[in-house]
Amino acid sequence: MVEFDVPDSLTEEFLELIPEQREAVDSLFTAGKLLSYTVASDRTRVWAVMIAESESELIMNIDELPMTPYMDYDYSELMFYNTVHLMPAMSLN
Repeated sequence: MVEFDVPDSLTEEFLELIPEQREAVDSLFTAGKLLSYTVASDRTRVWAVMIAESESELIMNIDELPMTPYMDYDYSELMFYNTVHLMPAMSLN
């Protein structure tokens, strides 16, 4: 799990990266490298649960996010990750 600290002052340059960040997040989800991406309501932190085979792969995935150079981050290896999928099951009827 990666925990990002969002800068206190959000510059225009940082805010202009939001569309690119969303695309990169979607790409990591699609590739199966990102399980969750959560932003705190006060916009001071971001949490991302990622899947990687190694620390170097994790860093590479983190570096794919355009906002990473503007944020400090730390990560921890998780023993397990459980979640509930809220999407309804498809009916074949």
